[in-house]
Amino acid sequence: MAPKAADWSTELFGPKLLTKPQTTGIPTASAFGGKKLVALYFSASWCPPCRTFSPKLIEFYDSCKDELEVVFISSDKDEKSFSGYFGKFPWLATVPAYSSTENSDRQQRLATMFKIQGIPSVIVLDAKTGHFITDNAREEVMKASSEESKKALIASWLSKEAVPIDQAVLGGGGGGGSDNLLVKIFKYFLTRPTHIFGLIYFIKQLLRYLEEQGKDGIEDQNELMNE
Repeated sequence: MAPKAADWSTELFGPKLLTKPQTTGIPTASAFGGKKLVALYFSASWCPPCRTFSPKLIEFYDSCKDELEVVFISSDKDEKSFSGYFGKFPWLATVPAYSSTENSDRQQRLATMFKIQGIPSVIVLDAKTGHFITDNAREEVMKASSEESKKALIASWLSKEAVPIDQAVLGGGGGGGSDNLLVKIFKYFLTRPTHIFGLIYFIKQLLRYLEEQGKDGIEDQNELMNE
């Protein structure tokens, strides 16, 4: 079930979000005041691609923090690893999963909800409603190298129609930010159902061709054996 607009952030992240390591945190319900977008950053200190991407995300955040808030969702397994990594970030974090069963369960629900297949992954939501905007943000942030492109990317996210999470087509942005080929194909045909008939026709012709090639191969082999 998708979270209600009024309390979506608390429902997703829990009652508190951390501003710094080893603090009690601030109320989640008031954490995004004035922001238009919230980015969920699934990451961990032990992940080399995460360590490569994090400086890029920090640079992006510093340019766009008036409109964007980031929430770090850590896969670190202990306080030392989490604090050392989170301490480098200028944004918020959920209470880490290792701290309690409740927090572990909440983080697992988030990973399942957004179909996280690997890290780093960045999911962008509407800050007011909690509705889904994109799960391909990691790749998009990597491409935004100039100040103009950063601002343009924020504008593109704001211009998209945000949809309730349970209505979103997910699965394109996990595991390093590049879309899985099968996911791309699925999304393509989902948005263009009439093209399915063309695909079916193509598959039938391909199978017929392979079948004919197989018959020709058998006939050639028989001729060689009879010589």
